[in-house]
Amino acid sequence: MKMKAMMAGGMLLAALWTGGCAAPNTSGLTAGMDSDDQGIMQSYLQTDNTRLARFLIVEDVVAAQSRNGLMKANVKLTSRHNKTVVVQSKFAWFDADGMEIDPDGDPWRPLTLHGRETRSIQGVAPSAAAVSFRLRIREGEQTRKFM
Repeated sequence: MKMKAMMAGGMLLAALWTGGCAAPNTSGLTAGMDSDDQGIMQSYLQTDNTRLARFLIVEDVVAAQSRNGLMKANVKLTSRHNKTVVVQSKFAWFDADGMEIDPDGDPWRPLTLHGRETRSIQGVAPSAAAVSFRLRIREGEQTRKFM
């Protein structure tokens, strides 16, 4: 079963979430998919760093299930900046109760986006219990030089 949500333009602003939930402050962006009260998958974007948010656009968030029953995620990011932006990304996977599955299992990974480049970040859940995900993005070492 494939679930897809487009986050661009006005929809991106509508999905902007800055509430005081239990989600950690990543000092960057968090994009993902979660089910609402009726079990319908909804995409969202949390912004913790407005400077970083000016340089990155979440173009697309897609969740699907692999043949072996694991949730797959694909998040498409585009750089608005003309120069190279270096960030770090990390997937977090959650079960039906909203508990994070293996929080230390996925390390922060460097991600380099060259001027105006679009990249897709993909991940696969570590367990079939995963029903939602978040891709956390924070500044990398070189990013601070450009901002």
